[in-house]
Amino acid sequence: MGLALHNLGLARATRVYELSARGALVRYLRVQYADVTLSEYRRGEVPGTMRRGVACQDVPRLTYPDATFNLVTSTEVFEHVADDRAGFREVHCVLAPGGWFVFTVPIADADTTLERAMHRDGRIIHLTAAEYHRDRLRRILAFRTYGRDIGLRLAEAGFCAQVQTVTDRTHHVCAVPVVVARKPSAAR
Repeated sequence: MGLALHNLGLARATRVYELSARGALVRYLRVQYADVTLSEYRRGEVPGTMRRGVACQDVPRLTYPDATFNLVTSTEVFEHVADDRAGFREVHCVLAPGGWFVFTVPIADADTTLERAMHRDGRIIHLTAAEYHRDRLRRILAFRTYGRDIGLRLAEAGFCAQVQTVTDRTHHVCAVPVVVARKPSAAR
């Protein structure tokens, strides 16, 4: 992610929103940019509330005003969002025109996204065998594994997107897919 972000050449004053509050990317962002906002999803908490200086946010229901940020980042988040399309639309709203959305998710060598589960009427319905990913604290249900159609999902939300394959032998990174999406600038 750092290499993909570096290649954008964004100014230190870029207003950044990261959908996490810890980890290597958070440390990188704090070094590179002067204005970094962090959040965490905490089940059962009202979006926008603060705990220990970190906002609780639910990606499909972000509480930030439109056009607040120039860059939104996340690592391995959207496969865990039940309604990822609503999440993509929310990120589009909080980005300023010309802003960037750079993130990683599992992307399979498949034409279409594999929907593993869905949320309906307050229940989770499994469409395939359940898959969970682990973070430091818990196991988290994966609602999908993205395919090459991820760009179409982002286009539906208003983004121009591409998947870059990042390799950086210095940091032992080999062929990691990074999604780089841009909100078009305002009409001229």
